Amino acid sequence: MVDVAIQILEDRGYEGLTTAEVARRLSISQPTLYSHVANLNEIRSLAAIRGMGELSDRVRKAVHGREGDDAFRAMAYAYRGFVQDHPSLYMLQQRAPSTPEFWEAADQAARAVRDVLRSYGLREEQVPHVHLVFRTSVHGFVDQEINNAIPDVPDPDTSFDLFLRFLTDGIKQLVAEAGSPRG
Repeated sequence: MVDVAIQILEDRGYEGLTTAEVARRLSISQPTLYSHVANLNEIRSLAAIRGMGELSDRVRKAVHGREGDDAFRAMAYAYRGFVQDHPSLYMLQQRAPSTPEFWEAADQAARAVRDVLRSYGLREEQVPHVHLVFRTSVHGFVDQEINNAIPDVPDPDTSFDLFLRFLTDGIKQLVAEAGSPRG
């Protein structure tokens, strides 16, 4: 069922994911569908959990064996690539019903990000804050990109590289200010 929900997201977008469409694609009635799931929110949650796992896998593979700027860039490009490949699934993840299972999947995804941030030598109390800055910043960029809201930029890749440079320079500045040996 989750695979069908994700395929619907790919084909018809967030608004196209309905219980009627899931039932139709599974060749079952809606009452039969409801014998397997409680409602559309449960389907959305299951799809979002799967998407979060896929995003996490991409990030972990991209950063494996890397650290510092190299890992940061690989992580950001993996995140951006996932969003470009699965924009509706990504947007579903942003609106997913808050369940313990979803937050567990999100926490697994966050571990790889936080490990990359630690590779800069940030103090442990800084890591959650810098993680939030990374997540919200990258989300803002990719949201603008998938919604075609970057009309005046001929090469978004150049902008993305500049954006990443601002972030990595800021992280290194935090480390320098704290007197950490790495940076």
